[in-house]
Amino acid sequence: MRTIVIGGGLAGLSAACALIQRGQSVTVLEAREGVALETSFANAGMLTPSMPEPWNGPGVMRDLFAALFNPRASMKVHLHAIPSLFFWGLEFLCNAREKRYLQATIDNYRLCRYSKEKTLEIARELNLEFDLAERGTLCTFKDAHHFTSRRELCETLAAFGLNWRELSVPEVVELEPTLEPISDQLLGGIWLPDDARGDAHLYCRGLAKAIEASGSDIQTDAAVIKLITNGNAIRGVETRAGILEVDNVVVACGERMPMLLQTAGLDAPIRPAKGYSLTIDTERLGQLPNVSVVDDLTHSVVNVYGSRLRIVGTAEFTGFDKKPSSVRIENTFNDFAAVFPQIATRVDRELLRPWAGLRPMSSDGRPFIGPTGISGLFVNGGHGPLGWSMAAGSGSLLADLLLNRSPEIDAGPFRFNR
Repeated sequence: MRTIVIGGGLAGLSAACALIQRGQSVTVLEAREGVALETSFANAGMLTPSMPEPWNGPGVMRDLFAALFNPRASMKVHLHAIPSLFFWGLEFLCNAREKRYLQATIDNYRLCRYSKEKTLEIARELNLEFDLAERGTLCTFKDAHHFTSRRELCETLAAFGLNWRELSVPEVVELEPTLEPISDQLLGGIWLPDDARGDAHLYCRGLAKAIEASGSDIQTDAAVIKLITNGNAIRGVETRAGILEVDNVVVACGERMPMLLQTAGLDAPIRPAKGYSLTIDTERLGQLPNVSVVDDLTHSVVNVYGSRLRIVGTAEFTGFDKKPSSVRIENTFNDFAAVFPQIATRVDRELLRPWAGLRPMSSDGRPFIGPTGISGLFVNGGHGPLGWSMAAGSGSLLADLLLNRSPEIDAGPFRFNR
């Protein structure tokens, strides 16, 4: 069978790789001039089964309302984006009920755990170099409510295999000495030793080389204009170069997936959420964090990849605008400085490399993986902030479903028509 995968980021390349491993012929179509130049380019690089919870947890409506008047809020909705979010937003809030939130968290955890194993397996098999570090994640807490909430979530996920440990302040500093300057502000921490990190862009470039080495094709500057159907079956895709006819199509183009599916008469409840990162060369920064550090109050993340330090934080619902906001960039750096003040004083602000990308957010916090109801048309998208944590597992699950094989994990929670 011939299969086209639309999208050359984590979701698309992972799906293509999994299909090739199962003996299929694949063509990847990527709209940009190279692979992984959108959301997969400068993200947090976290492989974190430990943090699978959707953003729409209980209390999210209160938090979003308060954020309308707080420019420093970690998750913010802009007024001009509200009309495009209306019906999706109603579903988003409906799924914030405790029972639905917890079930989505458990479903995501199972997929993330499976996916991390697949990521490491792929890395070994293909000998990929992407600054992988299996050193775990440290969550730090300055707020008792957030500390209690994270502890309760870890206790819930422990029943499904999560490995975690609560730390006192001295234990936090012993594990990560760079946090000593703010130790008097901390209440404690939670250590998640099974997490990993790495550069997702380098990982994608490695996958792309392996895909092309296998004899399959990656076409860049190849935006898909519409899906071509015949009755209730896929016929192919239309690009600027013409129509390509194939047996199967996998739509894995991130936040643009809903628009493309609309050309086949399908609706996908996915909306873009803009995230920010700052990347800094580490040459003059002195002692650096050894583990991934998450400040649970601001949801900011600090990671080191090779000779680069990356700060990730903040989320905006602002439509498809990818232009970085100077205010949000400043907020992201200030959140970093509040956790690592000694490192922040050594940073030359002129050399910061800011970036913003759009996370494809589903309304219930789980991705869509598998058949759509149109014969031969499949989806792999809506992973939100868990793109890399879920990528390899989602690709494997998608490939098994496309080939009518029994998947290794339950596909039900991620079906398109759920």
